[in-house]
Amino acid sequence: MLFGEILELGDARITYDTLSPLDLAQPVAAIVEDLGEDLLQIACDNGDIVDVGWYPAWNEAGRLRVVTVRGQDWEAPIFSAQPATSPQALLACLRAALARSGER
Repeated sequence: MLFGEILELGDARITYDTLSPLDLAQPVAAIVEDLGEDLLQIACDNGDIVDVGWYPAWNEAGRLRVVTVRGQDWEAPIFSAQPATSPQALLACLRAALARSGER
């Protein structure tokens, strides 16, 4: 469960999460101190990593960034998106990132 909704992970697992306690319905200014580069990480059974961060960290002008990384190649993710700061947009983006990880 993430933001009250089921996020189908299949064989993947959440390995780091400071994102789910955040209330993304609040204005960014109210939660900016909690918006760092490391918010959520999901390890896929094929070795891919789905990562969520806020860039630039702790900055009201920042944006969420969701990437899927294959082979630890953080410079060339196989999926990258900057969803709106809403639970629905972020969940849709996470689903797309996980789907991309399933492709070979």
